[in-house]
Amino acid sequence: MVYPSRGCIEANAQALARYAALCQEAGLVPIVEPEVLMEGSHTLSRCSKVTEEVLQTVFNQLYTQRVMLEGMILKPNMVLPALTCSQQESVDEVADATVNWGAMRFCEVWSKISDR
Repeated sequence: MVYPSRGCIEANAQALARYAALCQEAGLVPIVEPEVLMEGSHTLSRCSKVTEEVLQTVFNQLYTQRVMLEGMILKPNMVLPALTCSQQESVDEVADATVNWGAMRFCEVWSKISDR
């Protein structure tokens, strides 16, 4: 079985977006924290792909729930290999994977969603 399942990603994204929308309706600033866990044996590359899928799904749900991005705090996970993965990248490679994902893909993900 491949983890996380599509259903799990969708359910968590919907819950995070609903939470964010309810916080904003109450005048609060939500902290949206989608998380890709370090457990298992996945590689840095697999974590990057899952992080992309999770964040794209979360942003789809944030858009659907009409959450104002400027009125929330996004707290994404670091892009890391799993703790038991035989290939552990250097601190610099992990930093590059995490920062480069955010810098390069965040705008792509949001533009896909907001063009609807």
